[in-house]
Amino acid sequence: MGIQKGDLVRWVVDWGIFTVSADGEAHGAYPEYCYGLVVEVSSTDANAVVVHCFNRDNEWRILHMIHDEFEVISRGEIDE
Repeated sequence: MGIQKGDLVRWVVDWGIFTVSADGEAHGAYPEYCYGLVVEVSSTDANAVVVHCFNRDNEWRILHMIHDEFEVISRGEIDE
């Protein structure tokens, strides 16, 4: 099932700290998430959505599941 209106999503907006591996590569640790509700799903790309964020000044965001790496953490109800 794809993304739908009313889904609760989250995505990483920052990292609490960065760690360095033995080979010198830096990696983020302790992700900080932004949460929002999907209010619209694109009719041309099912991975593109408009989200209302409720923990960052109530902003609106356009997100893409592949590029922004958001995840659905709760499904909304379908009105029929």
